[in-house]
Amino acid sequence: MSMIKILNSKYMRFKLMMLLMFVTATVFAQEGFKGEHFIEVTGTAEQEVDPNEITVLIRLREFEENRQKTSLEKLDQDFLAALKNAGIDKKRLELADVGSNLGKFGRKDKDAFRVKSYNLKLTSGAELEKFLEKLDPVKVDLVSIIKVSHTEIEKLRLDLKVKALQVAKSKATTLITAIGGEIGKTLMVREWEEPVQPMYAGNVMFKGTEAYDAAGGVEQESETPFKKLKLRSQISAQFEIK
Repeated sequence: MSMIKILNSKYMRFKLMMLLMFVTATVFAQEGFKGEHFIEVTGTAEQEVDPNEITVLIRLREFEENRQKTSLEKLDQDFLAALKNAGIDKKRLELADVGSNLGKFGRKDKDAFRVKSYNLKLTSGAELEKFLEKLDPVKVDLVSIIKVSHTEIEKLRLDLKVKALQVAKSKATTLITAIGGEIGKTLMVREWEEPVQPMYAGNVMFKGTEAYDAAGGVEQESETPFKKLKLRSQISAQFEIK
């Protein structure tokens, strides 16, 4: 084989290799460029639900009035009677704390004002209102809402995320269709977890049936200061543009 044929053969192989590299790079560039054709939108969905898990803290404290001390046993008896009158099963009552606090510095143990606290699980705002009504005659030290939720909160949240994603896809379809395009596959989905918002004023406490805010002022409305739980979901999604 002559030197010229050898050189031509090497040259042809080099040209073929360069051609293959060029075609591969062109295809890759086209795919990469195509992948950059997308639209990113955000969808939101909201829902209000009635809570069916309401945890209430009730604190009983001995007190002295007209030099007569009302014992913790008497307060406890009156409280349990109010619970029964409200039609609430005692099994939903949980002991939270038992202790004794001195009414003022220097008192002897026998003169200490004892304290007892309960956590009570209720299933609706109406049940809470009825309980407060029956509790009104009892001289409790404090009643406070410490938790408001729903037994199927996770399912409700998941359903809301699906709705938010559907909103995002519908928005993307409308926008791209308006300019004569068409959306393709979903490229990315990102969710934003938002806390459940109970629709009642924070740090609301009750003394009898009056509602007090955190500063100690009496609320004007006598109704239970919450009605529903507000759920909100937000989804960001990228869709390919065909």
